[in-house]
Amino acid sequence: MLQVAEDRRGADHFETAWRLAAAGWIGCALLQLLLYLRPSPYGGPFLLQWKTFIIRPLVYELLAVWLLAGPFLLLWLLLRDRPLRSPWWRAGDWLLVALLSANLLITAFDHELYRFLGLRLGPNFLAVYADPSTLADGLFLNILVRDRGGPLLSPLICVAAPLLYLLWAIRLVRRRLPRRRRPLGFGAAILVLPLATGAIGYSLAHAKFRLSRLEPALFAAIRDFSWRYQDDRLPGDPQALARAWQSEWFAGSEDRGWRFVDPEHPFLRVPERPSVPAAADKWNVIIIQLEAVRGVDTGHLRPDRAPSATPYLDWLAARPETASWSRGLSFGPPSINGRFATQCSITPSSRRFITSQTRATFYCLPDALRRQGYRAEMFSAGDIDMDNSTVWVQRMYDQLWRYPALGQRDREIFREAAARIRRLGRDGPFLATLISASNHHPFRSLEPRLDLNRGDRADQRILNTTRYTDDVVRELIEGLRREPWFGRTLFVINSDHGYNLGEHGGQVGAYSLYHESTWIPFLIVGNHPRLPKGRHDRLASLLDVAPTIADLIGLREANPWQGHSLLSAAAQRRLLFAFRDTAAAEIPGWSAVSDPQDGRPRLYAGSDWLERRDLAARQGGLARTLLEEADRRRRFNDYIIRHGKVWPAARR
Repeated sequence: MLQVAEDRRGADHFETAWRLAAAGWIGCALLQLLLYLRPSPYGGPFLLQWKTFIIRPLVYELLAVWLLAGPFLLLWLLLRDRPLRSPWWRAGDWLLVALLSANLLITAFDHELYRFLGLRLGPNFLAVYADPSTLADGLFLNILVRDRGGPLLSPLICVAAPLLYLLWAIRLVRRRLPRRRRPLGFGAAILVLPLATGAIGYSLAHAKFRLSRLEPALFAAIRDFSWRYQDDRLPGDPQALARAWQSEWFAGSEDRGWRFVDPEHPFLRVPERPSVPAAADKWNVIIIQLEAVRGVDTGHLRPDRAPSATPYLDWLAARPETASWSRGLSFGPPSINGRFATQCSITPSSRRFITSQTRATFYCLPDALRRQGYRAEMFSAGDIDMDNSTVWVQRMYDQLWRYPALGQRDREIFREAAARIRRLGRDGPFLATLISASNHHPFRSLEPRLDLNRGDRADQRILNTTRYTDDVVRELIEGLRREPWFGRTLFVINSDHGYNLGEHGGQVGAYSLYHESTWIPFLIVGNHPRLPKGRHDRLASLLDVAPTIADLIGLREANPWQGHSLLSAAAQRRLLFAFRDTAAAEIPGWSAVSDPQDGRPRLYAGSDWLERRDLAARQGGLARTLLEEADRRRRFNDYIIRHGKVWPAARR
């Protein structure tokens, strides 16, 4: 291949290099389109609103390709007028071909991993699957054959994409391009503009969850490698950490009838007196998890704001059959955090999204209820394939319902769900979980007749979409009220997370753990005799849903749930957690949070729930002490999840 070049100059190599780079980017762009246009492996669209997001990955891929090609382009630009007669200069062209072909191979493989497993290519994947016994499992071939996006199309794409590029690139490098005398400015533009465009687009990506899903394969591998060490090491002695966690759990509960008995699974607790529900105790359960409905915008939690964006939730909260908690907390975005905290009573892992924890085994509320004869079905309005929830939900539930043709319009989707729930109610006890989607950024109104204002700021638009969501819940519940089983049904209503609209500075939508991102409505509605009716001005979290429902129906069995039953939660309990690079702590009388912009600890009095007056400087390091403890708990939780020590697989 190293043939003598006939009077080739740096400019000639530059012409070849920028064409190789442009074609490499076009190849990555086509792979992106193939990713989003094909159905997911399990049926339905991989991403419902892919047109909204497609520009971002194309810009990110441009940055990745130009970072690979940039050194070559710069070299040839510097040598543009110099004769390069040695055949060894051609090695630069072949090296670039090899790099860009490898990039296409890695990108194609990464996309297919993401479709099937929700994993990006990197150390996390290799730690689990780079094992001959795992790769030889017939399950892999079965999945590829049954791929709804095309049987065996995935391996074909992984081979064809780099091969076709390689064949074209070899022809390009071997043939002599017509010599063109281009101005230096053209070369500089080819080098700088794609880099600048990609870098600006990447820097503006403040939704880090989306970024981690959309960024190029090479970036994802680097990110995964940088996070790897953090959940591979414990922040101290494992037995001491386990004892501290278990002591904290007991301090948060007035129910002493539990024991932690398994050193290998420190969250696993067993009851001293196990029990299962009698037939008369098997109440139906409907969980309604709303998208981004903030406590800040909920009328019965913010009576100072008028008009209320949640008149129906406010009415429900005041009903005699309702228990509501005014200090309900989530773990902040993304939605997957709230979904798993609710279903499985597990604090989200802080670095890797929980669906990428392929070694983990969870025991979730649907698992527990199905063992007791319940039928469990989920109705999702959102894009759960985007975060790889599908395969997990299909393990938990008897049936997953999605409605891509309805375009994330909650009202139409909840009407479909209601029709199915009516049929479920005729056949025995059931668990139905509904996930809404319409109250999502950019908060565009679906039914202007319900709008509270016509402003175009995000903090105004969200009130309109929250009002719409509230009315969808009204229609659902009131439409079921005449069903004969309604009086023996518990409705659990909460939100997956809040949303940062810049109340504490920074970009709208940027991750933080201030209360605007974590505070949510939290209601349980039903005439159950043991439900603690009324308003409770104490802490509750999404972790408490599963243990509370189990307690209400009389189910006491071994479980790894981190939350507490709200029937026996101690008034003085605490909640400490961290996600990404920020931490939060809730203790009696105080809220602490690390600011995501400057990293400094903030401290607020319990009476200052909107966190307006920072008292950290006056309290002698209390905020820092609490946040350091939250970070230790984060690392312990990450380690336990990462290494599959939540729930013994043999118990499933």
